[in-house]
Amino acid sequence: MHPRVVFYRLENPVPISSDSDLRRLAHRVLILQAAAGLVVALVCLAVWGRYGFTSAVAGAVTGVVANLYMTFRALQPARTPQAALGRLYFGQLVKVIVTIGLFVLAFYVLPHVAWPALLVAYLATLVVSWSAPLRVMRRGSG
Repeated sequence: MHPRVVFYRLENPVPISSDSDLRRLAHRVLILQAAAGLVVALVCLAVWGRYGFTSAVAGAVTGVVANLYMTFRALQPARTPQAALGRLYFGQLVKVIVTIGLFVLAFYVLPHVAWPALLVAYLATLVVSWSAPLRVMRRGSG
């Protein structure tokens, strides 16, 4: 195991992880997003039937695919902090465009879209992408 480098900012230490740690976390978050989407899809199957299920799967796939691009775009090395920030902003822009595009595709491809199911599954993937890294950071700083 390698020693952890810690930056001190104000009074809160911010642990810095290696690239392999970040990639492992990114893979874990994507798997957790897919699992959360599947759980929501199964609940939607019980509540709204097969149209709810397929709509929830479409919402979960939208969240995972958009986050997949953003995650691996943000993890590419950058030469300067400005370049890293620019890459992050561009990745977010593409993530929003991909999300809108996949929602439009769901509207045209699925015979009956259950929008509540689609949106709940999509939101479940967002909650995972926000909360999983925070939990890991809390665990590592304690």
